[in-house]
Amino acid sequence: MRYYQYDKYPIEFVVSENIDKRFASHNHVGHYIISVVMQGAVVVYLESKKVTCHKGDIFVIPPYAVHSVCQERDARLLSMCIGTAFIEENDIETAEGIFRQLLKDAVEEGIFGKERKEDLLASVGMVYRLQNNGRKEMDAGIKSLADKITSQPELELSVDTLAADIFVSKYYFIRKFKSSIGMTPHQFCIQNRIRKSQRMLNKEKTVGGIASEMGFYDQSHFDKAFQRIVGISPSEYVRSKKRIEQGT
Repeated sequence: MRYYQYDKYPIEFVVSENIDKRFASHNHVGHYIISVVMQGAVVVYLESKKVTCHKGDIFVIPPYAVHSVCQERDARLLSMCIGTAFIEENDIETAEGIFRQLLKDAVEEGIFGKERKEDLLASVGMVYRLQNNGRKEMDAGIKSLADKITSQPELELSVDTLAADIFVSKYYFIRKFKSSIGMTPHQFCIQNRIRKSQRMLNKEKTVGGIASEMGFYDQSHFDKAFQRIVGISPSEYVRSKKRIEQGT
């Protein structure tokens, strides 16, 4: 897997190749994901629906949508991750202008070809339609707690404490949280610890230090969780990242 990131915008490209893996069910709280199959076939499980995507097929994953991806070694998948803040702060005309330049930069760096550039650019409109019409409705109390976990996943927040925050029993809270978010509070917390860890690795902190700071028992525990969610180890992730030089 290879990661390409911009400094100015919350936008990242991920090229998944040479892996034989089914990623566990998860969601992306702060991103829209546009993915295009560049080679082979990829099986996508989205909100309990199974879809097999072949070369040239595109799928879009909105925030909080629970999904998993099964990819065999001969498949290649290109994903563009777009921060929700970017979509909220820019109208579609502005966004398309920015993406046109960013995608041009990516093609010039050899990350993907012009055909994939046009696929991704044409899909930006799909993201805006999802933002306006496909927003996942969520109980306000559950959304508040999900935001709390997302912002500070390293905190040890017990189910009893979280349930008390919205004045419900812990058993009702667990059921309600899973039906709204698609995973248990514990699973959601671990997922977001790993997501925050990825950002911290971007700042060149040590793996052991991040594991401790994020509340894992030890580095081995952290490594296993990272591998399960991201698909590669923390050290492989650090080596796979690259900054994209932005044009003017």
